[in-house]
Amino acid sequence: MSQRTSRDAYLQGAFILAAASMVSRILGAFYRIPFGRIVGAEVLGLYQVGYSYYIVLVGLATSGLNVAVSKLMADRLAGGDEAATHRVFRAALLLLALAGLGSGALLVFLARPLVTLSRMPDAYLAVVALAPALVVVSLEAAFRGYFQGYQRMGPPAASQVLEQVFRVAAILVLGLALLPRGKAWAAAGATFGATIGAVAGLAFLLIPYLRARRVAGRHIPGIQGPASAGEGLPVIARSIVMVALPVSLAAVALPVMNLVDTLTVPYRLAGAGVPMTELSRQFAWLTGMAMTVVNLPAVVTAGLQTSLVPAVAEGWTLGEATGVRYKASTALRLTLLVALPAFAGLWALATPICDLLFGEPQAGVALAALSGATVFLMVQQTTSGVLQGLGRSDVPALNLLIGAAVKAVLVWVLVGTSLGIRGAALSSVGGFLVAAFSNTLAVRRLVGLDLDLARTLVKPAVASTAMGLAVRAGYSWLAPSLGSAWATVLMVLAGPVVYGLALLALRGLRESDFSYVPGVGRPVARLLRRTGLIRD
Repeated sequence: MSQRTSRDAYLQGAFILAAASMVSRILGAFYRIPFGRIVGAEVLGLYQVGYSYYIVLVGLATSGLNVAVSKLMADRLAGGDEAATHRVFRAALLLLALAGLGSGALLVFLARPLVTLSRMPDAYLAVVALAPALVVVSLEAAFRGYFQGYQRMGPPAASQVLEQVFRVAAILVLGLALLPRGKAWAAAGATFGATIGAVAGLAFLLIPYLRARRVAGRHIPGIQGPASAGEGLPVIARSIVMVALPVSLAAVALPVMNLVDTLTVPYRLAGAGVPMTELSRQFAWLTGMAMTVVNLPAVVTAGLQTSLVPAVAEGWTLGEATGVRYKASTALRLTLLVALPAFAGLWALATPICDLLFGEPQAGVALAALSGATVFLMVQQTTSGVLQGLGRSDVPALNLLIGAAVKAVLVWVLVGTSLGIRGAALSSVGGFLVAAFSNTLAVRRLVGLDLDLARTLVKPAVASTAMGLAVRAGYSWLAPSLGSAWATVLMVLAGPVVYGLALLALRGLRESDFSYVPGVGRPVARLLRRTGLIRD
């Protein structure tokens, strides 16, 4: 295979996985909206407690091992040693099975003290119900790594989407079905959806795996396969762990940031006098509602981050420092063009948005305070993509952990005051600010940034402020006659139009900015240039 063909295959595989990841992220971001409306804020809060512990353990148990098995298998395939790839897979399957069993047992063992520490004992069943999912997800990660090692990205991508579809469906169905038994049971049923999704994903992966083994005329490689020449199982296992450990630590950086809320916010709210019956509800305002809405615009930069990694890596490998600097600068400018108006819109319409989506207008208190995190979360994602492309995945992981430490201190200081849940939201803003600022400094140090401050920050900020004030005034004017829901929808639709017009009036756009919009971008740019609203 030629270098060009190999590179094209790699980029095609990266695109397939990126597309699957985007679909999965979108499903993961949106399902909390109907779920919160169906079961209520208290159940959503209990569900969030369980899920925050689960996602950390999943990252530790599977993320690094998944990458390690695909890398080590690919290395041995490149050397033409087909038998060695199966030894790697057997070792990985054993390690991941043990990791899943160990993390599941640990979750059950620690469930009671963890929910007691969080001052939310009703979350106990929701935490325990996640233990089986850790076992199945770990086995699923081994088979995903197997296909990725052969550069067959279709099965892992499809299984990722299928898992999320079954998981979301199970969350909604089981949460509603078990609600008559009580809120704790409804939350447990919802968290058990992770097991159902993982079983569906694993079953899907087994079909092409068994077919490939049958075509190859071999038996399925078991854990206790026959001895063969070459590396022994302990040697392979040690190699897998050495590759997996740094990846796993990087993978849990963001979940640890979110885990800070679970470990500290309910405890500090209880200390501030919030009654136990209200704790899970306010916790849901922050983590299940406000953070869900903030994550919606971040879907854009999640896709940008994914596409930046191979683009930056290729340019950096070829020594094209100027091109890498241009890509990093352009990506950061595009991020701010989207993030700043998203922040302004969420702040201006926080209460009606939460009322429309979740039926909980009180959650607007948390969303308004958390809306600033939109900018820093999106900048953090974009700059992480640049740093990962430069081969410095350790930097964004470390910066997120530092941000998590800052957030924990702020939670302890702010939540115990009259700010309450607002203090928790502002703490998240501070944590993401630290991570985003540190990432940006790292990118500037490694490759440099060519940013026009007026076009990148000042003009978009002024246009976003104008948009925020306009939609807030428009909502206040329309709500009495049309009702809150219709007024909110109309202002959400009007916001981007107002922002775009304000940005054009400020001469904040150039024709080249429209080239990134597929299909209609260039024709619109030509039309605007003829009217004098933009320049080259």
